Amino acid sequence: MSYREILVQFDDCPAGAARVEAAMRLAEQHTAHLTGLVLDIQPRIPMSIDGGVPQFVTEALNRSAAEETERTVARMDALLDRQRCVAERRICKCDDTAIDRALALNARYADLLVLGQALPGHSALVGRLEIETVVMSCGRPVLLVPQAGLRPTIGKRIVVAWDAGRAAARAVADAMPMLEKAASVTVLVVDAASTPSGHGALPGADIGTLLARHGVTVEVVSLSSEGSDVADVVLNWMFDHDADLLVMGAYGHSRAREWVLGGATRSILDRMTVPVLMSH
Repeated sequence: MSYREILVQFDDCPAGAARVEAAMRLAEQHTAHLTGLVLDIQPRIPMSIDGGVPQFVTEALNRSAAEETERTVARMDALLDRQRCVAERRICKCDDTAIDRALALNARYADLLVLGQALPGHSALVGRLEIETVVMSCGRPVLLVPQAGLRPTIGKRIVVAWDAGRAAARAVADAMPMLEKAASVTVLVVDAASTPSGHGALPGADIGTLLARHGVTVEVVSLSSEGSDVADVVLNWMFDHDADLLVMGAYGHSRAREWVLGGATRSILDRMTVPVLMSH
């Protein structure tokens, strides 16, 4: 198993170049084709009291938006020209209310989508709501790259957050190309109860056996949160053991017409310091 097409969304935020760097590393590791996606956001035309908008206003807004897209495309091209993998650039035109749908649609024609972390209170082209919706609706694994920057490696020491649920199983399957190449994989279970319908007699053992049969070097670690936040337990364990990638299922529910991530999933995304591969 391997990734053959990796899609990375690029914008002009400070962490945009690091996001492309992360996607490039993965493309090299998996001999994959890399596509850099630039969203050409159409301007929102303000409405006057009488419903009309002067033509010069419309033309100025369109010109400004086009110039911004041109600058972003030029930076994207410069980054891709330095990559050592086979790469191309794609431009997708959409308005600012359809960013999540544009990303989800383009992701369906790739094996992996790479996005940047969206921090609460920070302005970004792709905000937290868009990320949540894309993760829950695109049908592909999404790799979130932290704003704090990249470590020297991605996927050498992987942690799988395992709860025996459907989303976690989907994440493991989607991450298998990385898991098979990792130097070590830890299946981390927190506050796991031994149940025949879920974890089985020894929590984490069954998924550990599956990974071992794929040739993965794996160990299973069971922790008690002792009343602490589960997200903190996972992130602290990863920091202490120098892990460089977290694989986890994305949990959430539909509210009206938008997807909303569950508390633990959202906490991970808010506090992540290493890349997180999520699937739903």
